[in-house]
Formats: sequence, C-alpha cells, structure tokens
Amino acid sequence: AVRADRMRGGRNKFGPMYKRDRALKQQKKALIRANGFKLETVPQIVSPVQNDYSLSSTIHSIHAMSKTLPPNPAALTPVDYERTPYGSPSLGMTVPSHAPLASYHYPSFPNRTIKSEYPDHYTNMHESMPTYMYPETYASSSPPDIPEVILKLLQLEPDEAQVKARILACLQQEQGKGRHEKLSTFGLMCKMADQTLFSIVEWARSCIFFKELEVGDQMKLLQNCWSELLVFDHVYRQLQHGKEHSVLLVTGQEVDMSTVAAQAGSILNTLVLRAQELVLHLHSLQVDRQEFVCLKFLILFSLDVKYLENHTLAKDAQEKANAALLEYTICHYPHSTDKFRQLLLRLAEVRALSMQAEEYLYHKHLSGEVPCNNLLIEMLHAKRT
Repeated sequence: AVRADRMRGGRNKFGPMYKRDRALKQQKKALIRANGFKLETVPQIVSPVQNDYSLSSTIHSIHAMSKTLPPNPAALTPVDYERTPYGSPSLGMTVPSHAPLASYHYPSFPNRTIKSEYPDHYTNMHESMPTYMYPETYASSSPPDIPEVILKLLQLEPDEAQVKARILACLQQEQGKGRHEKLSTFGLMCKMADQTLFSIVEWARSCIFFKELEVGDQMKLLQNCWSELLVFDHVYRQLQHGKEHSVLLVTGQEVDMSTVAAQAGSILNTLVLRAQELVLHLHSLQVDRQEFVCLKFLILFSLDVKYLENHTLAKDAQEKANAALLEYTICHYPHSTDKFRQLLLRLAEVRALSMQAEEYLYHKHLSGEVPCNNLLIEMLHAKRT
C-alpha cells in the first residue's frame, strides 16, 4: 500500500483473503500428496489402429446432430492444481464375494449418516469407512462455490426424460415385430443397454475437452471405458432409487430382486448383487450429483488408453477434473478429509465389475443370445481386436 504522500506504508486490507486462499491451496496440495495414486501398468486393450466404422459413423452422426443443438459452454478457466497422476488399481483385481443382498440394511435416505458394514478391500485400512453428512445438514445459509469444471459437466448431463422416452420407443418397436423376430427378455435387456450406450456416446461427444479431440482419439477413449460408463450409470440410478429389494431400469420400470434371482441365472444375479454392494459403498460416501458427473468424466478420460494422438489434452482433462473433485469435496465435506481418496477407489470397483460384466456378455454373445449388428457388440469386439 502507498500513502497519499507517495511513501510506502499503510495496511494491506486484503491480507486475510490472501492467507485464506493460500491455506486452501496448501490443504489441497497436502491432500494430493497424501492421497496420490501410483499409475500401474495395465494390459493394452486397444490396438493402435481401429477399423470400427459403426462407432465412427455414430460419432460423425452426432457431429451432424450437434449443429442443431445449442452452443456448448466456452473453454474452461484453468484451475490451480499441483500435477499428480491418477490411475485406477490394476485390472487384475477381482470383486470379492460377500453375503447375499438380503443381509444389507439400507437406512432411510433423508438426513441420515451411515457407516459401511464392510471393510474396504482396496486399501490397507481395516477400519470401517467414516461417516459423511448430507450437504443439507450444514448450517451455512449459502453453499460453497462449485468448481467451474463441475458446473459445465452438470450443464452437459443428458435429459433423463428424453433418454427414457427414446429407449421405450425403441423397445416398443421391437415388441411390435413378428413372433419369430421378437427378442427374448435377455435380448431386450441388451437392446436397452445398446440404446443407453448410444446416449453415453452422445454425452461424451458434447463433453468439454472430448469434443476437441480427433474422431480417432474419441473412439479409443470410448472403446476403453464404455462398459465402465454403463455400469456406473446403472449403479448411480440405483443410488437415486434407494430401494433394497428392487432394481430400477433406465425405462423407469422396477424389477424385484426375487425376479432377478429366479430368472437371470447365477452369474448375472451375482453381478447384480455386486452392483448393489457398490451402491451401498457409494451411499455410505454420500455421493451427490456433482461428484457423480465428475467421476463419470474421470472414467471417460482414463490415462490407461494407449496411442492417443493428443495424450496431452487427455491428461490435462484428467488433472483438471481431479482438481475440481478435490476442491469440491474439501469445500462441501470439510469434516471428511478422506472422501476424495475414497471416491477414486470406487472407480476401481466400477472397473473390476465392468470387466466381469464384459466377460459375461461376451460369453452370451458367443452362444448367440445377444443381438448382433449394434453398437454394444461393436464395443464388445473392440477390446478383443
């Protein structure tokens, strides 16, 4: 500061603001150093050259469709972030078996805290997860700011009603076919997954950073993570559904767990139960929509993908999303200092479950039970070429 006589002196009224900002940044950096993950080598699952014309045409058609949509948000403002790699644990892990779902007890959702009954198999800690308060329990009249990255991702979320209507229309069209052309119940479920996958491609195409990539890089990223995005979409829907004894489909229909157990077969039933376990883990962490969109974005921009032409952009997107998620958890859950790390560990569970689901689907495909000539099957083959 400078006095009226141009001599140095005076009092810096902005000191407390600088100190608070510096303290927040130091806290963020300390958490990153404490919770950093070592990127492990994973098997190559995408070949250098892909000849997937269906996915390419899908992306190109979405390019054309996007011209009729409202303009996307402007480029991001850079976020202050200490560079640190994020990598999910090795793909070699398996999802451990647990007791049947009947032993789970979901408390009522509003204004509750919950502690997980199960140990975390992805860390060396043996104690139960800490409890987390819902955001509405905080006394602050105005919530802390939401990072710009997360705000943009929220704006780009698909309209659930439109997705539901389109999938229902597609299924009704299938049901209207002749008796010999009608799909089985499992075939209809695959058709539902295929249409959900198409909406995921549409979402990815509109995403910040992703839309700046060449089509080849977009295809590689989607071929790497499509099953994880499908699993995460299903799991988050169950988290919102909040019912122990039924599964909510993307069409809005509820399927009783007893029906799943009776008709799905042992392998598919086990996958559904393990998905419900993951729902329980996410519920114990009080995962909200802001964290969901950020985690989904992190799945899309996995650093495991090889041979990207613009790897720098993908890494930059990963780092900015990590920084935004860390900042959000610090501001909105100040008493849960471990939440950021726990959220990233849940991505490892999503990946492990998605790989098992892929193997099951591929086995069903080889036996002729999965409809062919669709995006789902193309993605399934992409990792095996």
